Amino acid sequence: MESIALGSDFDGSVTTPFDVTGYPLLVEEMLKQGFTANEIKAIMGENLKRFLLENLS
Repeated sequence: MESIALGSDFDGSVTTPFDVTGYPLLVEEMLKQGFTANEIKAIMGENLKRFLLENLS
C-alpha cells in the first residue's frame, strides 16, 4: 500500500458524477473491505505527501 494514492482530475474540463464529497463513502467501503486505518490514511494522502517530500526537497 506504499504506492497507492487518490488523485483528482477535477480541473473543470470534465463533468463527473463523483467529487470529493464522496470520499467518506470510499473510506467507509475500504473499512468494510478490511483496510486498516493506517492503510486508509496512506491512500487518502499520506503516500502522496511522502512521495512529494522525498522527491521535491
